[in-house]
Amino acid sequence: MTKVLLSQPSRPASHNSSRAMVWVRKNLFSSWSNSLLTIGCIWLMWELIPPLLNWAFLQANWVGSTRADCTKAGACWVFIHERFGQFMYGLYPHDQRWRINLALLIGLVSIAPKYSRIAVAILRSGR
Repeated sequence: MTKVLLSQPSRPASHNSSRAMVWVRKNLFSSWSNSLLTIGCIWLMWELIPPLLNWAFLQANWVGSTRADCTKAGACWVFIHERFGQFMYGLYPHDQRWRINLALLIGLVSIAPKYSRIAVAILRSGR
């Protein structure tokens, strides 16, 4: 007796992946010019992001207290660490910075309920 092999119908792609592919085709590859721009942007990111990460994190100087502690090979995070207070508060007096911190805390506490309701609504909707 011979068996007849029947092909089973292929299962449809999951809803999320097919929706993502439709969006990609519609928005990134809808014409030859969009395809060329998309591929060009991907190539540009491929060329720029790895050296940027290497400079910003891997070859960066993290420890020190003066400019002399920084090499020219990477980013100088020593400077950021030493001047962080000035970046955050400007020239505001050091002994009065608690006022800015308190105002920020009050602002965050006052808007937190609004954003927590939005977050709960998004989680409940399943998006």
